Amino acid sequence: MLKGLSCSVLTWMLLSACSQQPVKDQIQQQSMMQQPRLVELNHMFQAVDSRVVFVTYDGEQWQRFGNDLQRAETAYIPASTFKMLNALIGLQQHKTTTTEVFAWDGKARALKSWEQDMTLAQAMQVSAVPVYQTLARRIGLPLMQKELRRVGYGNAQIGSQVDRFWLDGPLKITPQQQVEFVYRLANKALPFDVQVQQEVKKMLYVERRGTAKLYAKSGWGADVQPQVGWYVGWVEQPHGKILAFALNMQMQNEQQLPMRKQLTLDALDKLGVFPYL
Repeated sequence: MLKGLSCSVLTWMLLSACSQQPVKDQIQQQSMMQQPRLVELNHMFQAVDSRVVFVTYDGEQWQRFGNDLQRAETAYIPASTFKMLNALIGLQQHKTTTTEVFAWDGKARALKSWEQDMTLAQAMQVSAVPVYQTLARRIGLPLMQKELRRVGYGNAQIGSQVDRFWLDGPLKITPQQQVEFVYRLANKALPFDVQVQQEVKKMLYVERRGTAKLYAKSGWGADVQPQVGWYVGWVEQPHGKILAFALNMQMQNEQQLPMRKQLTLDALDKLGVFPYL
């Protein structure tokens, strides 16, 4: 009886080991296939003529790439990436709606694309600072300060000027904190109504490749030295899998602005989550 049982157990163990081996081999093969692309990714960032870091998080694993990895945990002004939280607060606190049109006052603005009447979503797409400054003034210092502390955004310091703190400071946030924030937004897990988060998420839609969708917001801290550039967002797969990311780089001039998005797209392609078609 015991002898028969021992044979059965031995047979089961052998079958189990055989069945698990292909899975193990497949994982190893996938890892080996990814390694050359990761090497390419590191080489790409090493060749950038500026200090840059690219941070990702998929809910399980953190990854960092770049030529200055310490930037991942260094705090910088969020610049226009703060528009994401500004919109969330404004909608949640009923300081605006998704249908409100912010009228242009007819005065010259920094960019021609800002010289028009816009909804909050349209202002997000062209990164219209004046519209979001208007919204910040409606929210006011006390409520804005309370909300940043409630959310735990960066260092949560806004000083005494409600319409400049994300452009000049004292508000600062690290690339890793940015990734944590957008990962929660992508999953509608921030402390705001789900519908409010869904509306802001739609404002951030950039493009689609195959079944994957890209959501992101750029930022440029032009009024601080050294200047800082951001491209922050996430890739959403059809099954709901999220890869959140933040690209942060030291900006040297306006000509480098396109690099923020281009480096991000190249990185996402090499990671295989948002490949070029």
